[in-house]
Formats: sequence, C-alpha cells, structure tokens
Amino acid sequence: MKTEFNILLKSLSVFFLLGLSNPANADCDDNGEPGMDWSGCNKMHKMLDKEDFTASRFDNANLSMSNLKRSNFTRASLVKAELTRAKLDEAHFIQTDLNKSVGYRASFKNARFKDSRMTKSEYSRADFSRASFENIDWAKAELGRANFIGASLKEVNFKHSNLARVSFTRATLLGVYFTKAYTYQTQFEGVDLRQVSDLTQSQLDMACGDDQTLLPEGLVASVNWPCEQ
Repeated sequence: MKTEFNILLKSLSVFFLLGLSNPANADCDDNGEPGMDWSGCNKMHKMLDKEDFTASRFDNANLSMSNLKRSNFTRASLVKAELTRAKLDEAHFIQTDLNKSVGYRASFKNARFKDSRMTKSEYSRADFSRASFENIDWAKAELGRANFIGASLKEVNFKHSNLARVSFTRATLLGVYFTKAYTYQTQFEGVDLRQVSDLTQSQLDMACGDDQTLLPEGLVASVNWPCEQ
C-alpha cells in the first residue's frame, strides 16, 4: 500500500507541471474566469458561487467569508490563500495546490478533492462533512476540531498533522496515513480503521472510539472508550 501511495504522490508533481500553466494576469476588479490571476487580491464577502476558476491563481489572496459554493478550482493555485469562514460547499479541487492555505471555520460540505496538495495548511473547525478526498498530501497541517463526519478519504497523507478533536465519525478511511499525527480525542466512533496505515496504539489510546470502531490487526480499543462528552 505504501509503494502505491508514494507513486500517487509523486504523480502530483506531473499534474502541477502540466496543469498550472501561466495564467493571464487580471485586475482584482475583473470578473472571474478560467486562467486568470487574482494573486494577492482582496475578495472578501464576494458572491463567487458556481464560477469556473480552472487553472487560475489565488496565491496570497483573501477570500474570507466569500460564497464560493459549487465553484470549480481544477488545476488552480491557492497557496497561502485566506479562506476563513468562506463557503465552498460542493466545490471541486482537482489537481489543486492549497499548500499553506488557511480556512478557519470554512465550509466544504460535499466538496470534492482529488490529486491535490494541502501541506502545512490550517483548517481548524472547518466543515468537510460528506466531502470526498482521493490522493491528497495533507502533511504537517493544523486541523483541530475539523469535521469529517460521513466523508470519504482514500489515499490521504496526514503525516505530522494535528488532528486533535477531529471528528471522523461514520467516515470511510481507505489508505489513510496517520504517521506521527496528533490524535488527542480524535473521534473514530463507528469507523473502520482496518485499511489505514501507521496508526499506533498510543495514538488510539488518546483518541475516541466505540464498540463499532474496527481496528487494524494488533491494536486494541482504549480502556477510556467511549470518551466522555
């Protein structure tokens, strides 16, 4: 599984070299369109739902509290973008660069993420409920109290990420890597963990689960389960 996952992560560099071509420079007041450049722009409180931002740039842009629901960010770059309290429900992030982006309390309900980078990003208290993730590098991220209830996660790398009080309740986890992730009171109630990697007994002991949590071979439920609410 690790060999396959490493191949998938390496393939991301190919996607970005091919997909993030030079976008056309745009004034911050211009309308959104594929391939434009809003890097560094202040787009707070904007109505930008259902837009096509394919191959566009938002590096260092401020999109806080904007409505971006159902917008398409395929092959877009949002490095260090500010997404605090933005609404991105049902948006698409395919081959998207979200490294070092910030989305405190942002909403991504039913959003789709595939072949994307989110390393060193900060999404504390963000809502990813029922979202889907496939082949995502999410290492060294701050995700405290984020909500993944009912989400689908496949080949996601949480190496060295802070997952304290994150809820994975009823989520599907396949090929998810918890290498040295911080799992204090991470909620695994009703979750099948048999297909995850690098989850340790010490991580489970500080996490939360119940009698419906299925564990990898060799690991056992914590004596502290279920956690006090």
